[in-house]
Amino acid sequence: MPRLFTSSVEAGPARDRPILDGSAVIAKNCWNVPRHSVAMIGRPAVWVALDINTPRIALGPLTIPARRLRWEQDFGGHLFLALASADDREVTIIEAGPRRPNQTGALVPFRYPEDHFAQRGLLDFKPIVIEPPHGLNARFFDDLIRRTQRDYDGDQRYLAIEIPFLRVGRDSNSYTVGVLLACGVDPRAIPKPRDPVRFEITGYPGVEDPVHHANFGTYLGQPYDLSHGVLAAPYHDADGSVRLVVIGGEPHGRACTPHGEVTLDRHGRCVLAPPDAERHGLPVPPTAPPEQIVSRRFFPNDPAPAGALITLIVAGHAVPLRPGTSYRGTIVARNDALGLAILRGQEGMIVLPLTELGVELRDPKRVDRLLQIGSELTVGLHRDRHPRLRAHGRAARQDAFRARRAHAPRPVVVATVAALAVAAAAFVAFAVWHRPPAA
Repeated sequence: MPRLFTSSVEAGPARDRPILDGSAVIAKNCWNVPRHSVAMIGRPAVWVALDINTPRIALGPLTIPARRLRWEQDFGGHLFLALASADDREVTIIEAGPRRPNQTGALVPFRYPEDHFAQRGLLDFKPIVIEPPHGLNARFFDDLIRRTQRDYDGDQRYLAIEIPFLRVGRDSNSYTVGVLLACGVDPRAIPKPRDPVRFEITGYPGVEDPVHHANFGTYLGQPYDLSHGVLAAPYHDADGSVRLVVIGGEPHGRACTPHGEVTLDRHGRCVLAPPDAERHGLPVPPTAPPEQIVSRRFFPNDPAPAGALITLIVAGHAVPLRPGTSYRGTIVARNDALGLAILRGQEGMIVLPLTELGVELRDPKRVDRLLQIGSELTVGLHRDRHPRLRAHGRAARQDAFRARRAHAPRPVVVATVAALAVAAAAFVAFAVWHRPPAA
């Protein structure tokens, strides 16, 4: 009988395994990544094949030859980074996968046989070189990415295929984008694949849900004013040391520092390594690590469903945005280059990171629309990690009639509706059962 179809989720030969000891994954440079550069590569991860084989049929003088018809379609892709050093014959692979072979457990650094896949032609698009953020040199950027992978805590639940903002959890693509963001790359500067070799129906699930900075031991420090609408925001490592200082102002503008001047890129940003920030005389206000950084768990058996909490700056202190807490106030400042908004509330000035907040609240476009200067709103999380973003005043009326991203209903809502439905059905059944007989 003909074999009608087959489907598979392929992870490669037996060489694939989780990496929990911080060791580097080295592979042949099958993609010709240039030396001293970082490239983003995509390949298919889930595909379905229709494979029909018909036998040779002989009917006297008439013969129908055997035929084979095969059709294959990719559904979702896998992104990873390849880092080439001075010796460009080999590259270091930065990627993530499931801790358990059955595609469950934590999202952890992983070793897939990427060179084996490349030799088989499993490539979605030509490797895209990720340029270092404006202000960083290539060597520092390369070392920072390697260190970021080593600092990852693995306290993040894995999902093989994520429906963006519906199922809470992150996949390998979330990890790849999270590494880049933790290394100072602006989300708007991450290039999108062009001229794909293979087309993925669902694209790269998880890209919209990057892993938070805190899972890499990184947190936002207290921003400060450099005058003329320019802000500087330091980012710290888990030990409190300075990781990066990001300057944000007008696109293609300039920023004056105490010991000089820096140019800004097309997004209005300049990212400085600690020695360069010190050379420019940039002060770094001390900001102690928030609680979610101090109490990090490394590769736990019960990873968190949504990873680490994001960091807010409340009255000069770094604190986590906890489920069950909220902050109400008015947006008094916003810096799009840094992706920060400042809320004036009862607790004082509260610095909100727009990118991470948009991911955590499951609706980045709504967050961007509501967190405008002059808007009065409440920001927080319900205890089940669903969004608590509520506009007040005139913005509330406008927000009520604007489209929102659909996401899974809260469990308490599902339970309440189910209980009401059961009660209504029981009432109807009782009324029908005890209905008096017709005369």
